[in-house]
Amino acid sequence: MSCSISRYFSKQAWRSLITQGGINYCIVLTCGDKNRVTTMKKDSVRETLQLLRKLQSEPHESGYSGYAEYYPGSEDSCIILTAPHGGNIKPDVIPDRCKTCCNNSVPGCKFGQSKYSVSLVRDTFTLEMAITLRSELSAMLGERPHLVICNLNRRKLDVNRDLDNGAQHNPHAERAWRDYHAFIKLARGRVARNCGRGVIFDIHGQSHPEKLVELGYALSSDQLHSIPHPEHSSIRCLCHCSKYRFENILRGPQSLGARLNMEGFISVPSPLHPTPPAKYYSGGYTVQEWGSSRCSTVDAIQLELPYHVREAYKRTGVVIASVLADFITDMYILNTCYLNMRQSQVSRRCFSQLFWDFVERLLYI
Repeated sequence: MSCSISRYFSKQAWRSLITQGGINYCIVLTCGDKNRVTTMKKDSVRETLQLLRKLQSEPHESGYSGYAEYYPGSEDSCIILTAPHGGNIKPDVIPDRCKTCCNNSVPGCKFGQSKYSVSLVRDTFTLEMAITLRSELSAMLGERPHLVICNLNRRKLDVNRDLDNGAQHNPHAERAWRDYHAFIKLARGRVARNCGRGVIFDIHGQSHPEKLVELGYALSSDQLHSIPHPEHSSIRCLCHCSKYRFENILRGPQSLGARLNMEGFISVPSPLHPTPPAKYYSGGYTVQEWGSSRCSTVDAIQLELPYHVREAYKRTGVVIASVLADFITDMYILNTCYLNMRQSQVSRRCFSQLFWDFVERLLYI
């Protein structure tokens, strides 16, 4: 089916079903409907379609039914961008997720034990932001970042949760969940093999009243209100290899938050806001699973962007990309330390885990 842009009328929802490269994107637009949380303008839809057309023209790998996609980066790129909540496909074969376990008859169901909450809200403009960041970082650094996206609406699947919580035992959703994380594993393995060290930026959206950019390092609010330990963070490897102290990297003058502050994106944690407000996202499943807290050499940072930043992604994406490029150049490109045992004081157990993780990557790739 060819792409089409239709007119819409007050209190009526219209859909534009776009098929590109075998992938269906369903964008629902409303006007004057108070029951809808998000109203997208026609101009925004056109811009989104242009981004998707350009992205789909690149070589990429698709998972089951195109629900997850991986766009490989340059061989020497140390950056991975992930967009778990920007998709909007709503297939009938996958029922909407619910707040409690949808199938209590499943043996070994751990849904009730999950530490993650169930959210059904789509992070609008995060896919567009991730695509923009990738394009701008490519131009600034000369290396194209890796990109992993989920095309399913969050009502159908949440890939930033554990399997039980995110897929709720639907076989189609489970296949998409496994594809998405297999793509992250593949990208992380390539970064570790080709660059030694790297970083994942997990792009999200939030609507907290403070309207801050929330940076998640897998450290809870309570930990940030005290003196957190780098071993518990998703940037553990960076802390061991950097010339800067952990507190400086986390919320000091050299932190990502400080660099965003200088460009007008007030962030937490940072020198202006060293501790988070009451509502704060510290980093979900992706950051905790794929960051360096488990002795990987690839770090992970969750970027929770307020709506006004996401909506203006064409403008804000350029500025944020420049901040990320500066941060990456300082912390990863110019800092070539891989793992100095004397500097990092990594335990024998951790070093052994790194070795076998490296062997696993070689076998996997």
